[in-house]
Amino acid sequence: MGIQDRILAALGRNRTDSHDVALERVREAMLLVIDEYGGVGDHRRLEMKISAATEISELWHLRPDLMQVVAAERGEEVAQNSVGRITTLFRKHHLGGSTVR
Repeated sequence: MGIQDRILAALGRNRTDSHDVALERVREAMLLVIDEYGGVGDHRRLEMKISAATEISELWHLRPDLMQVVAAERGEEVAQNSVGRITTLFRKHHLGGSTVR
């Protein structure tokens, strides 16, 4: 299963996901992106921050760091696509804007 499939699997969240389940889904997706697109660089610090996050808002604020890692290795388009998919995981938690105003 490729990275895109694994991210899409994480997107298959249930509307009744608890905070902890949602936190783990987002965390897993972010770490998968680093594994797949992070290249040979040392990204342990970012991986540690993602792994240590106790609130979904902490992961929200790590998205720019993730974007930078992926863009440096694979380009801006891949970074935008990857982080964009992860961003959809936050919508239920009122992060990343609402589609209804």
